[in-house]
Amino acid sequence: GVYRDPQRVLRDAKSLISSPLGSQLGLITCVRPSNEALMLNDGSSTPPALLLRGTLPMTYQAVTYNIPIDMYLPPPYPLQSPTVFIRPMASMEIKDNHRHVGLDGRVYLPYLHDWRPG
Repeated sequence: GVYRDPQRVLRDAKSLISSPLGSQLGLITCVRPSNEALMLNDGSSTPPALLLRGTLPMTYQAVTYNIPIDMYLPPPYPLQSPTVFIRPMASMEIKDNHRHVGLDGRVYLPYLHDWRPG
């Protein structure tokens, strides 16, 4: 398999989906788990890995938007952090110089940057 500890990956994915965060992300009702390769910015790709796809509700100026996200659990998981992308719809755009989201949609958060396998 792709993962060193597939039972850990399955347990963590189930835990996320059933957690309050998973509920907030819409993973309980609209998660579409699949195995897909992660295409990297340099044109290479990872082996197919677990992808959790859902939405993240975000309120801006009193309007709630459901932001589509992809969360990959890369093959070295849990030694490497999940890779998260915002996947904007055609009517959405990512703000230039966003503090936590690159123009390619990749999410950069201290939690992911400072990842410690638990």
